[in-house]
Amino acid sequence: MAQSKKWASLISIIASSLLTFIIIFQIPLFRVPCRNKSCETPLEVMSCHLIGSELIPSYVIKTFLYPGAIVKSLINGSEFPNYHNLFEFYGFKEMYRSSFSTDVHHLEVFAGSCLCLFGALLSLFKPRRLSFIGTLLIYWGLIREIVLLDSAHGWISSQRNSVRVYPTLFLASLSALLSIRSDVRKIIKCCKSLSLTKED
Repeated sequence: MAQSKKWASLISIIASSLLTFIIIFQIPLFRVPCRNKSCETPLEVMSCHLIGSELIPSYVIKTFLYPGAIVKSLINGSEFPNYHNLFEFYGFKEMYRSSFSTDVHHLEVFAGSCLCLFGALLSLFKPRRLSFIGTLLIYWGLIREIVLLDSAHGWISSQRNSVRVYPTLFLASLSALLSIRSDVRKIIKCCKSLSLTKED
């Protein structure tokens, strides 16, 4: 029993750390249209909507976006982005002060993105199911959009690649699930009982 708790605790810590890394440093999980650009991470989707609605001060949004911008610049081999020009770096400047009501598409993806961010931040203290529910919502929104595009008549070829699900989204979902210690314990117990049954 003590060994199971130890393994469950270790797996939970690793999974929650990986989840936080994926969300905060903006590893691409999907692709979905965001007004006049494409978003590939939960933070980009949230920022797109929040900038347009002006519900949150711009400096708060920039603070969340900056770690991912540094990673993007390192990958691309470019200079670190300027904090004050961060919206231009992400292509958000043109949508500033646009009406929130003009972009009501992909609400499941937006809601799931919010849950992923809050869950990732909370997982640093105590992992919860918010991120896992968030990833499921994102899956639902993206798959629904893909099905609608495929079934629509006369849809243009430029929309064919507008919505995509990347394999990293599965990794984020798995990390969100394994970050919950109680669920990991149940999985370990189930695996042990299966192995004992096979031995008998």
